[in-house]
Amino acid sequence: MQITKPQIDDFKTDRKDIMHPLPVILRLVPLLFYCSIGVTLILGSIFFIQSRIAEANKNAHIEQTASLTSQTEETLKERTALEAKIKKANDVQAWVSSSRPIQPLLVDIARSIGPKSSILDLRLERVPESPAQIKLALRLATDSTKQLDLTLESINRMNFRTFSPVQALGHGELDYRATLVRQELREKAETP
Repeated sequence: MQITKPQIDDFKTDRKDIMHPLPVILRLVPLLFYCSIGVTLILGSIFFIQSRIAEANKNAHIEQTASLTSQTEETLKERTALEAKIKKANDVQAWVSSSRPIQPLLVDIARSIGPKSSILDLRLERVPESPAQIKLALRLATDSTKQLDLTLESINRMNFRTFSPVQALGHGELDYRATLVRQELREKAETP
């Protein structure tokens, strides 16, 4: 027995108007098409990953900016508080420096008070228009004016002169008010 070869019918007609097959170089077009699809998928996935990384970096920078802004605000508040303390300290320093010329006067007034008398109130105010003048308000717990005379003598020894003194004595208290002018400053102001 003889085995017959399978017969394959060729439905292709031999027509003369059919074009020739593509040249070999153009057979690369489908290969390039599939490669471009693959490259597009790879680049798309890289773009997607990079966009996620960029978004995470953006959120991290926003959080960092917010934290730095809050730190800056806290630093500004601390700086404002520190500047207020510095200003207060400078005011105290200026007050102490400006009160140095009258500190010996206060010491002499306090030392002139005898054992039977005491100072109830003592106020010294500078006149801004005339720094050589000091307004004195003194209230003593005493029954006589001898203590006031001793205090005025110690004030005169400090080269202060009293103007427009007013005193009142009653109920065991002596109230004295006057304007003190430093003699040296007054003489220097009159000489030019």
